[in-house]
Amino acid sequence: MLATLRTIAEVVSQQDNLETALSRFVMMVKEAMHTECCSVYFADYSQDNFVLMASDGLNPDAVGRFRVGFTEGLVGLVAQREEPINIAHAQSHPRFKLHTEVHEEGYNAFLSVPVVHQRKVLGVIVVQQRDERVFSHDEESFLITLSAQLASQLAQVELQSALKQDASSHKTSVLKGVASAPGIALGEAFVVIPKLDFASIESQQCEQIHQQRQLFQQAVAATRQEFHVLKNTLSDSLPKEALAVFEVYQQLLDARSLGQRVEQQLEQGWNAKSALKHVIIELVTQFEAMSDPYIKERAVDVRDLGLRVLHHLVSTESMVKSYPDNTILIANELTPAMLAEVPKDKLKGVISVHGSANSHASILTRAMGIPAIWGIEDIPLLQFDGKDMILDAYAGRVYISPSDVLRNEYSALKLKEGQLHDKFEAEHHLASVTADGERISLLLNAGLDLSTEHLSAKYCDGVGLYRTEAWFMQRGQFPSQAEQENWYREVLARYHPEPVIMRTLDIGGDKVLDYFNISEDNPFLGWRGIRVTLDHPELFLDQLKAMLKANAGLGNLRIMLPMVSHTEEVDEALALLEQAYFELQEEWADQFYTIDKPDIGVMLEVPSSIFLLPEWADKVDFCSVGSNDLTQYLLAVDRANAQVAELFEPYHPSVLRVLKKIADDCQQLELPFSLCGELGGEPEGAILLVAMGFRRLSMNISSLNKIKWTLRRLAVKDMEALLAQCLAASSAKQVHRLLREFMIAQGLSELLYTKSDTA
Repeated sequence: MLATLRTIAEVVSQQDNLETALSRFVMMVKEAMHTECCSVYFADYSQDNFVLMASDGLNPDAVGRFRVGFTEGLVGLVAQREEPINIAHAQSHPRFKLHTEVHEEGYNAFLSVPVVHQRKVLGVIVVQQRDERVFSHDEESFLITLSAQLASQLAQVELQSALKQDASSHKTSVLKGVASAPGIALGEAFVVIPKLDFASIESQQCEQIHQQRQLFQQAVAATRQEFHVLKNTLSDSLPKEALAVFEVYQQLLDARSLGQRVEQQLEQGWNAKSALKHVIIELVTQFEAMSDPYIKERAVDVRDLGLRVLHHLVSTESMVKSYPDNTILIANELTPAMLAEVPKDKLKGVISVHGSANSHASILTRAMGIPAIWGIEDIPLLQFDGKDMILDAYAGRVYISPSDVLRNEYSALKLKEGQLHDKFEAEHHLASVTADGERISLLLNAGLDLSTEHLSAKYCDGVGLYRTEAWFMQRGQFPSQAEQENWYREVLARYHPEPVIMRTLDIGGDKVLDYFNISEDNPFLGWRGIRVTLDHPELFLDQLKAMLKANAGLGNLRIMLPMVSHTEEVDEALALLEQAYFELQEEWADQFYTIDKPDIGVMLEVPSSIFLLPEWADKVDFCSVGSNDLTQYLLAVDRANAQVAELFEPYHPSVLRVLKKIADDCQQLELPFSLCGELGGEPEGAILLVAMGFRRLSMNISSLNKIKWTLRRLAVKDMEALLAQCLAASSAKQVHRLLREFMIAQGLSELLYTKSDTA
């Protein structure tokens, strides 16, 4: 049964349009379950009803025409309950409604399950039989499993079909994601080559047959060379029989084999990618239909060969592509390297299918001030390439092939956004004080965008978080102590005399070094932060010494330890700092500069650290809340997982109450404290934090002037009154409503305009 499930799922995923996919689906399900009728109804939310999209057993003339209301009949009941219905005699059920136009009078047994994708009912699958019987538990389980497996695929095929129709009829398609770095971008999609499979390739015609033939031949030549290199590399470690597979691959690549079939497809007007897709799928289907197990297994080889040629084919196409002037970068999963490759003046927006708005790659886009959306529907990315689109990173929406009316509307919004930015910028030189005179230090989260941070010193009161791992991630090996010293000296001098809090190497989770791979099943609860550096004291001592030496004659260095959860970790780190300090004192005994011992602090990111503050207050000089990870661990939400992104909620009452406890405890312990998470860079978040007692907030440069402008217009007593209401709220929704009402009452509604106007 498992093999049948996989086969059905694979066949459906390979179809180019919704109609064909569903027709194959109902036929295969009917055959697999040995029943007499299988039908699929899809939800049409614009008309509040279900439309019969495919059937093998009902009246074929009713397909695409027959509709049933959301609350009507057994189909509506399945969708309402979001659970299966399995009955022996459907017509005796009180919710049964006979529709003669579909010709289902002769069927009695009825089994139906909902198709649900991302909490949304997409449709209903129904199987029927003339015999009066209850379908078995195994049959019910099979249909439920099939529905769950295929929900995303059917959603994907539906969206692909909609995109094609919209492109041909010049209609706008809308995708929903999670807003990350706020802003609006209008531009042209540039797709970074995704992890390829044939499902990601949309069949397209092309009149330039000669050009497409050349592309295919180049891809085949590159694949031949790849196999040649692989064979030579492995010749000493594999027996000759095992190496024979490369000869098989070379034969399949021969013009009389794969090449001849692709040539036929090209002559029919298909482009090279489409031609290759059609040939490989046909060959794989033929091999899998064979009864001989050995021949059947060759389908795997054919698919692998096809994917290798496809990779070279797409790579060859991409080599001649250039970034448009208004690039909207689209990737399966965004990396810092992808951002770095696009010229800064051309990059207008970013879309990432996987990952989430709270990942470190997303934080980088916020630091760069680039509108970004994470976690959109998982669809074949190459369909987007070159399309005009609007990215609304306030509402989390992507508009593909937008109409002129929509384009004009968003152009006006972007103009308004620019005017608001100018308003913030006009006050960058003013003091960061509240309306009633309370001084708030606004510091910078730095170390992500290394190429532009030299421009940021004039905006801030120092650096509240310097991510030293950024330097390590740009290297191909661990940097030397001398290299690190030069880097850190440059940063400390740039912001002198203002303080710079440097976080020691914080890798693990979603921050990896190519040359120091950490492979774990659950990296966010694994080997990361201080755990790594304490296990490698040689790395830790090198970094500490580089920091201490860089600080000589400047004195504005502070050192912060990440991911601390145990008192022993604090003690061990302090002991290593002492070791580094005394070793350098001996080394520099006759030097002009003396070695200063900087203040050392801890990041409060793990819930356990909050309750150990009384023990740590005598050991460290300050602490800083890493609200991103703290929220993640409090709510048990992986902030890099798009599937649970909506559950990552920094305004959750429990998060706010914990932050208030930290502020109260630190004040009682007389321990200096700050916050360096993303929450401090949002006007609503900054307001609540100041009300709690935070007087030092660290944020991305793109947020500094906006937060200063906001706080200068508010009195602390008003913020404290708002905080009291938010702390008493029972849900994040209540908190957001209270914040919105407060902003409007205080005359700050323009900070919300993009969220309300585009929602």
